[in-house]
Amino acid sequence: DLDGDGVPDECASGASYCFGDGSGSFRPCGNFGGTGEGCANGTGSGALMTSLGSNSVIVADFGLAASNLDPSQPGLYFQGNNAVNGGLGNAFGDGLRCAGQGVLRHGVRSPNAAGDASWASPLPNEEWGPGDTKHFQGWYRDPSGSPCGSGFNLTNGRTISFN
Repeated sequence: DLDGDGVPDECASGASYCFGDGSGSFRPCGNFGGTGEGCANGTGSGALMTSLGSNSVIVADFGLAASNLDPSQPGLYFQGNNAVNGGLGNAFGDGLRCAGQGVLRHGVRSPNAAGDASWASPLPNEEWGPGDTKHFQGWYRDPSGSPCGSGFNLTNGRTISFN
């Protein structure tokens, strides 16, 4: 609770899934990221997505954040209604596609010089209510040093159950 509002900054009901660290699905071109991250990108690390604020639709302070992105390239956050391949993901570009079905985009951000970006509620196309479970992921450009040569990659996935 960094802002003193009594709500944990990391959503208590959120869970990360679909890692590029070799713990689940096949990785494109043998491309592994660090523990809990997406597959490695041109920086040598995998991008990590987290959730911020609460999962309460009434409080409406939910947000998403990513680290280890390519600092010079934009990223797009999106949500889906399911976790692809039972939460293991499918190979897509240099990473794994983790969120699917009924996909909604939540806007593009350019990361800061450290490779960090965040999105705060209300998010564009925000469509959830109490009892909804959504799966979030970041998709970003990685044209310089892309391990598999596709020029793009993805973060790990993040599942949130809203109340």
